[in-house]
Amino acid sequence: MRVCWIIGVCLGLAACNSPGREMWGVAPVQVTVDGSTFSVYIHNGQAEAIRTNFEYRKGILERGHTAIERASGCEIVPGSFDGDPARMVAKLHCGPFDFDLE
Repeated sequence: MRVCWIIGVCLGLAACNSPGREMWGVAPVQVTVDGSTFSVYIHNGQAEAIRTNFEYRKGILERGHTAIERASGCEIVPGSFDGDPARMVAKLHCGPFDFDLE
């Protein structure tokens, strides 16, 4: 029983800073915005930002939005940004010729 508990804790901790399945294998871009640190994953016109520091400040979603745009160099498609203080996702628009930003 103890071994199962230890394995469960290890798996839970390993998942804390992991992207969604669609971003597996994509190298993250590390971005800091006003003291908040994010790992931003970009692939096929989509982005996912995971906050990697511990904080309770207001405005984390706005900083996550900024982190995605800085990391990608693209604009976020209006209405596509969603998430919570730990993980944010968005669709990207990179000009007239959208392409894979991997």
